[in-house]
Amino acid sequence: METIDVITSQHVTIKYQAATVVERLAALLLDFFFAGIYFFAVSYTLFEIADITNTLDNKTLYITILILFWLPAFAYHFLFESMLGGRTPGKMILKIKVTNIDGSTPGIGAYFLRWILMIIDFYLISPVIGAAFIVFSSYHQRIGDLAAGTIVIKNNQSVMLDLDNSYYDFPDNYQPTFINVERLSEGQAVFIMKLLIEPKQSNAVENSVTGLANKVKTILNINPPMEDRRFLETVLRDYNYYASLGI
Repeated sequence: METIDVITSQHVTIKYQAATVVERLAALLLDFFFAGIYFFAVSYTLFEIADITNTLDNKTLYITILILFWLPAFAYHFLFESMLGGRTPGKMILKIKVTNIDGSTPGIGAYFLRWILMIIDFYLISPVIGAAFIVFSSYHQRIGDLAAGTIVIKNNQSVMLDLDNSYYDFPDNYQPTFINVERLSEGQAVFIMKLLIEPKQSNAVENSVTGLANKVKTILNINPPMEDRRFLETVLRDYNYYASLGI
């Protein structure tokens, strides 16, 4: 099963199981089917049951009502993805979802951008070109994904996280920044690692980073002028360096 390996700016490797082109196309066709059912059901209700054409004499009101009732069909993907955390009914059936590259949940702006650029991906250019982007781009992204910074993955998985080799491979001239990291226990180092590899999904994660950084500074009796996450990364790298020497 194909995976996507993304190395973030925090030196974290995130491994995703990529949604295949077939799965994405199947989800898209299902979503078009569901949107089509809504569109024709609303149209039948308005024109056959409510007889809106003869009921409304005001042309502006007539057009406004049509737009309001038809809009959910046209904005189908944007509405469902923003409400269901990157899922549409079609994606839910195929068990895939949209997520940010760093593992966090996309914002409403990303969903909107994906929806708008779907017009380019599948209508203005060609569905074949859209599929080609998914197959050949590094993270299997269509144009909308590239612009929004999103990818489509299988959602029946636990996203696997790991630190990249920069935390374990050291050049011969490596000079630790903090020489007293031996004050940390192995359990404390593991706790730092687990927090660092959490995707930045909310303010709560960054608040935890700040709180942990303050505790580590107290243990080491230091107060370096360094950003909290960068400080913890450096501490962990130094700890692993001394551990590799058997100190």
